[in-house]
Amino acid sequence: MKFSASVAMALAPVALARNVRRESPSDLVKRDGHLAAPAPAPVHPPLPGMASGSHETIIIIWANPGGGAATTTINEKVTVTHTVIQEVTQPAAVHPPPAAPVHPPPAEAAPVHPPAVSPPPVHPPPPAEHVPAAAATHTVTVGGPGGLTYQPDQLQANVGDLIIFEFLAQNHTISQSAFATPCDPLAGGMDSGFEFANPNNTVTPPPQVALQVMSPEPMWFYCKQGNHCGQGMVFSVNPTAEKTHALFMAKAIEQKGNGGASPITGGDKAPPAAPAAPPAAPPAAAPPAEFAPGKGQVMPDGSCNCMASCSFSGFPAVGAQGVGASGGYGGALPMNMAAMKMKN
Repeated sequence: MKFSASVAMALAPVALARNVRRESPSDLVKRDGHLAAPAPAPVHPPLPGMASGSHETIIIIWANPGGGAATTTINEKVTVTHTVIQEVTQPAAVHPPPAAPVHPPPAEAAPVHPPAVSPPPVHPPPPAEHVPAAAATHTVTVGGPGGLTYQPDQLQANVGDLIIFEFLAQNHTISQSAFATPCDPLAGGMDSGFEFANPNNTVTPPPQVALQVMSPEPMWFYCKQGNHCGQGMVFSVNPTAEKTHALFMAKAIEQKGNGGASPITGGDKAPPAAPAAPPAAPPAAAPPAEFAPGKGQVMPDGSCNCMASCSFSGFPAVGAQGVGASGGYGGALPMNMAAMKMKN
């Protein structure tokens, strides 16, 4: 090989390199379109004590403290659309009929026509996009004349529906929980907080909170004020035949329904009860009406210095003094004393 040819072959890569265009990092295209878009940031931070909820289940859209105050938008309302793929059966291919054999015509034969042209192939129509009906709006009354209840206490709602809670007397919440623990807050769940009090229904119009349903799955809520949940103040969205609202309420009452008064503790023990008084002695029997007690003294010589009295009604005593006795006071002495007296 000639020297000139060798030099030309050695310099060929250098010449080609001058024509290569270097791509800077700024020209690279970011290929992350397959990743899910992050959840949009809240338009306005939630009020103190409020949790807006997860975009996967339910979120707070707006809140109004009532009394003609301005409405605060917490999250933008999400427009929910569904794309439905309509399967179209591919029709059978249409084949042209076989051409008839062409025989050489006789001298005066009719002209030969070309075979029929096959129709164009049939293509399925593009997927049809289903436009859902407008989202429904449900209204739920919290507390008020109904007592410790949500009215209604359960709803069947579609994805995209709004649920507006109107807060009446006194001060209640709408807080998300789990089915197994009705009266405990759900991690990452929504919570209205105690910012919507309406004492004695004096706030007109009443405070309101609007939620948007983001999932068709069952969702569970309760009031975290005092022991309201333990008394059955619970709410459910899309309960099922296996997980009913009645079972959810029964769990709340079973787990937190301890509304009885607590026992009194502290202080000294009470003294023992005093023994019962002995029964009173029966009263002494009264002496007979005809008997009158007397008194006397027996003298050393055996005589008796005695006094006796009797009632006026007891004299004369016919059995002792005989018939016809009258006057004076009746009395009697033993016979032996009378004898001693007479002896003296």
